[in-house]
Amino acid sequence: MRYLYTVLVAWMMSTTCIAANIIELDGLSDDLALGPYVNSVRIARDDHGLTDQVRAADYAVGRHNELNFGYTQKRVWLRLELSNSSNDDIERVLNIRYPLLDSVKLYRSTSQTPLYTLGRFYADKNDQAINIPASYFIMPISVPANSIETYYLSVESDDSIALPLYLTAQTSLVRQAFNHAVNFSFYFGLAVANILFAFFMTILVRERELLYYSLFMVSNNLIFFAVLEGIPSTIFNVDSLFVNRDIIAYVVSASMMLFTLFAASYLKLKMYAPKAYRISRILAVIMFLSFILCFILPYFYAITLSTFTSILVGCFFGSVVSKYLQLGRPGGMSFLFAWGLGVTGALVYGMKVWNLVPVNFFTSYGWHIGTLFEAAIFSSMMAYRAAKDRKERLMYLHELNKKERDLRHTQERLLETESAAKADLELQVKQRTRDLSNILSQLETENRSLAELSINDGLTKVRNRRYFNDIYPQMWSDAVDDQTPISLILLDIDQFKKVNDDYGHISGDHCLVKVASIMRQSVNHPIDVVCRYGGEEFVIILPDTTQQQAFVIAESMRKSIANTIISCSEQAFRVTSSFGVGGIIPTEETAPEDMIAQCDAALYTSKRNGRNRVTVVDDIATSGQGTVGM
Repeated sequence: MRYLYTVLVAWMMSTTCIAANIIELDGLSDDLALGPYVNSVRIARDDHGLTDQVRAADYAVGRHNELNFGYTQKRVWLRLELSNSSNDDIERVLNIRYPLLDSVKLYRSTSQTPLYTLGRFYADKNDQAINIPASYFIMPISVPANSIETYYLSVESDDSIALPLYLTAQTSLVRQAFNHAVNFSFYFGLAVANILFAFFMTILVRERELLYYSLFMVSNNLIFFAVLEGIPSTIFNVDSLFVNRDIIAYVVSASMMLFTLFAASYLKLKMYAPKAYRISRILAVIMFLSFILCFILPYFYAITLSTFTSILVGCFFGSVVSKYLQLGRPGGMSFLFAWGLGVTGALVYGMKVWNLVPVNFFTSYGWHIGTLFEAAIFSSMMAYRAAKDRKERLMYLHELNKKERDLRHTQERLLETESAAKADLELQVKQRTRDLSNILSQLETENRSLAELSINDGLTKVRNRRYFNDIYPQMWSDAVDDQTPISLILLDIDQFKKVNDDYGHISGDHCLVKVASIMRQSVNHPIDVVCRYGGEEFVIILPDTTQQQAFVIAESMRKSIANTIISCSEQAFRVTSSFGVGGIIPTEETAPEDMIAQCDAALYTSKRNGRNRVTVVDDIATSGQGTVGM
């Protein structure tokens, strides 16, 4: 019976998925946008929860990944159906990635009591079992095995209602939320940097224009976007409705008032357009009155008034800049470029708010990006203007001083003194330059010495293992490109530990130096590389050398080592060595590490066969072939 039930549920899902927008959780992706799967309806706000009237309402089918209902005084209801055809309960997290919602309630279709009650109206709006670094509304749900659950989501807000609604696995949600937090940390970091720069310029230059702009960035780029992204509640756990919502209207009015004062000063309206300057003063008063009315009006009307007056300010300065460009007055192009980026971002965001464009990354974050560019351009332009004004003042003072010096009888004496001082300074500069050149030359010599030390073995003076690890792949690659042979010789001093035990470590070191010297003398070409591979083991790279040629070199080397008497501290002894030799014309399919391993195997074959002999890679498997020794 259980099997038949599972088959029946699967068949019902396959035949009704499109009509009912039922989401099958078994095998679902970790992060699903629910816009196309939920049905929505707007119903007048009341004190009732999930009623039969709400269940029987005429729901519209979703069409976009993220839902947007703009400004509305109605309550938005969403209906969502989840199916679990597996034999295990499935847990997912229903989450809304938008903080400006006053009330969010989630109901199961069979219950009048909400599973979750969240939003800015409630003190526990983000008090969830899952702690994530983002201002999301989090609602964990569990769908029992072999069942279909229907959920209803109730949303209210005096702000625009945007509903980026997702069904997410907990691990995916935490990862996405962390990326979200990193992005906004980056934004606020840049915003704070611009604000600090503006205040620094204000203190340095002491101009009212810079003070207006600094305060504008604090209110708009910092406070406004912090509240817009739910930072007070998410980061600082502030539960005040005023701080999390109502302050937006105040900040918008204050920001536009400060921007009006700044723009009038930046464009020098008082000098170039006195009539526009008087209108800007009237607009500043209007924005101040709008700020005052925010204390009186309900939030919905306060934010509507602030938005309308902001649009009025934008239209005014748009016409002023247009006139400036026609007349070629200074400041018009830079103001249009910077301000236009911010306004474009705001317009895109406003169109999203009024449901004129779909919700996506660009419509959601265009305003943030626009304000960052706006702040950067305005800051750069004001710094440029401040530097230009300072340069002009310095030039003016310089001219005054020059005229004053022309009137004095002591000018020639001062000029002579100045010339003498300049000549002395030039002499000192030349001396310092020579000293610096000598120091740099010494540093270059020392750097070359250090570089040489870093690739040489300190005891034997041959190349070290680090150099081998760097040069061997390069020489292998050259052999692949040129299709020339390359060979390796691995050498290990036989019973070297016995040398240290019988004659002491100083004699052992002397033995290593002597063997390394024999190896250097035995190679045929300047491009052959002798390296200490580790301990009493050495390796030789022989480019453009066949395996047979390498075998001849190794055999000659073996004989020289065996016939050499090593003397140290009135002690004399001989040592022998075992060799592993390999050579190949490499191709793209062969790896340089393979030949090292083969030579190493050949070396240990020499060890097993009695030491003091040379074993070739190709003949390891053939008894007695390729092994030469005493």
